[in-house]
Amino acid sequence: MSMVEFFLFMFEQWYLSLPLLIFISLFFASLSKKGGKKISTHELVNINNKGLAKLVDIRKSDEFNAGHIAGSINIPFSDFERRQHELPNREDISIVLICETGSQSGNAGEILQKSGFKDTLILSGGMSEWRLNNLPLI
Repeated sequence: MSMVEFFLFMFEQWYLSLPLLIFISLFFASLSKKGGKKISTHELVNINNKGLAKLVDIRKSDEFNAGHIAGSINIPFSDFERRQHELPNREDISIVLICETGSQSGNAGEILQKSGFKDTLILSGGMSEWRLNNLPLI
């Protein structure tokens, strides 16, 4: 089936296609908000410089030790549920979750949200994005 035939089918069967497209859109929208709001590296630098965030790197300890963002603490995802009590649950401090690509941080954010944390943020693109922007590491 060619692309033209596919789109023609979708157009002709609009009453089937429309609910499918709505479902797919809602599914991806819910995934993008999973665990907290995604923020850019620029936004992270701004809130971190103002002292409004606690940075939590959820990568494995050896990855963290190889290079991490200044001021971040390491709580590996495998220990996250057990150690989440170490994080401040205050309205004036955002918890910023950092992983390698930004994909695992949503899971950690959900754990925090279920425990009553209200302001969880996720570094979009994770450490990969941070390195891509040539931002400093310790």
